[in-house]
Parts: sequence; C-alpha cells; structure tokens
Amino acid sequence: MPVLLTAYLVWRNRDPQRRRIEIFLPLALFFAWVAAASLYVRADRAAVASTLEWFHRHDLFWSTITAIVSAVLVSRRRALIRSEAPRAWTAVLPMDRARARWQAMAVESVPAVALLGMLAFIFGGLSAAVFLEARTSAPLITWASTTCGALIGAALSYLLRPPRQAEVYEDSRYVPRRRRAETPIPIGSLSALGSWPLRQMFASAKPRTLARVLVPILLAVPLGSQAADVMVTIGLLTALGAVAALVAAVISVSARALRWLNPLPLEPAQLARRMLVPALASMLVATAIESWLIWVLGSPVMRSIAAGVLTLTVGAILTVFGFLIVLRANSSAAGGRL
Repeated sequence: MPVLLTAYLVWRNRDPQRRRIEIFLPLALFFAWVAAASLYVRADRAAVASTLEWFHRHDLFWSTITAIVSAVLVSRRRALIRSEAPRAWTAVLPMDRARARWQAMAVESVPAVALLGMLAFIFGGLSAAVFLEARTSAPLITWASTTCGALIGAALSYLLRPPRQAEVYEDSRYVPRRRRAETPIPIGSLSALGSWPLRQMFASAKPRTLARVLVPILLAVPLGSQAADVMVTIGLLTALGAVAALVAAVISVSARALRWLNPLPLEPAQLARRMLVPALASMLVATAIESWLIWVLGSPVMRSIAAGVLTLTVGAILTVFGFLIVLRANSSAAGGRL
C-alpha cells in the first residue's frame, strides 16, 4: 500500500507541535460546543424543540447541501492529486490497477471523511446536550440524512468532469512579472501583533467564499419572508462567522508569532496582552452587533443580551484556551524560553 503509506508518513513527519494541536484542539472545541449547547437547552427548552423541529423539516435540504459540498471537495482534491501524480515517486512503482485505484480513492475521499467528522462533531454534541438536559428527541434523523448526503456526494463526485487546466501565455501583459525594483525589507514590531489576527480574519473572507456561503442561507429562507428580515439574518450570521473566524485566526497567528519571537526574551504575559486584547475587543464589538440584530428580529432584550454574552464567553474561552495550548507546545519545543 505505497499510496496510503506515503500519505500516512506525510502526516506523521509533520511538526509534533502541529500534530498535537490538531488532536487536542478538536477535543476542546467539542467539549466547549457541548457546554454551550447544554446552556442553551437549559435556558429555553421550547426554543430548542422548535429549532430541532425546523431542522427535521429541512432534512432533505441539509442532505442536499452536504452532498454538494462533499462532491465539490472530493472532486477538487482528486484533480489536485492527479495533477501532481506524474511527479510523485509512486508513479514508477509496479502496482495492480485495481489496488492503485482503491488506494487513490481512499486518499481522495479525505475531505468527505473530514466532513463526516464535522457532522458528528456538531450533531453528536447537540444530541448529547439534548439527551442530558431536555426530554426532547435528539436530531438523529437529521444527522443520518446529512451523513448519507455526504457519502452520496462523495460517490457522485466521480461523475464530475475534471477542471480544465489554465493556459498561461508568456507574452501576455496580464501574466505577473517579477519587479525590477527591490522592495523594502519589512520591519517587525510588537504593536503589529494586535492587528495580525484581524488582518488574517479579513484575508480568509474572500468574496468567492462569501458568495458560496450566502447561497444556502438564501435557499433556507422560507417563502413569504420580508427582505428586511433576510438582511438582518444575514448580518447576524455574518457576526457569528466573524467571531468564529477571529478565534481560528488568533490560534493560527499565535503559532506563527511564537516561532517568530522564539529567539527573543519575551514574557508570555506581554505577548498575550499584545495579541489577545485587540482580538477580544473586536469580539466584544461583534457580539454587541449580534445582540442588537437579535433584538431587531423581535426577541426580548434580556434574551438578546444573554445570547451575545454567551457567544462572547464561548469565543473568549476558545481563544484563550487555544492560545495557551499553542504557548505551552511552543515552550516545550523551545526548551522553556517562552
């Protein structure tokens, strides 16, 4: 099994700190999600029952969305692997065609496996919270339908045509060329650490990605809804997505910043103050906008404030906890210098 063994060795030979983060961070996020779902279930059981009923009514829609996402991800990964296959060392190995085919299918189906894990993460935590805190039925049917949709999408991805390779014309003026003038060397400063997570968050929000995210939101809107309610809902989901993207940006940026600051005798408290305070302040602004939008949708003031406080608390806990995990892993790798 050279193809599978190569994929395993590529993952195994990565940075131990990164592999440790990839293992412990999903576990921390899962327990935080279960705790947040339990608080929500305990706060308003009627709203939880209504939400689960809404999910159950749209099972076909969610399974279709997961099938489309799974098909697109598996198809893109298959095209990428096949473009790199002629340069791989496994291309010269003598191997049966059937064995090579199922090994390639196993490697190409990694996005579908990751999607199944994310569905298990979301619906498994929600089912555990509902089972522990309320006497309502868990969303097992929705979980099963979305899982089947992901599997069907991964299978149907092999019917999609591979993308055409872009032809680059060397004499075209639109081909990027190397600049002759030397660019100045950037000078790093500690004050830039505060804006680094925010820049990373806005850089991850590409227009094409935002357009693809808005499509399922618009399809989920029931007929007869007003345009104002739709715009407020999109703004609310944008605020929640900004908080989630900011948490991921702080964790990823902190790992790179610690590698950059590794030779310097810098105190961890100073680094945390420089990086976490602007991120938490931005998170506070996003959750305040979220509370205001929830109030605009017609919820009571106290419930809107409670939703914003809950989102801020979960985001702050995940941000600080992820930063501490990265800091501890970097300290152990650097011999305790940070």
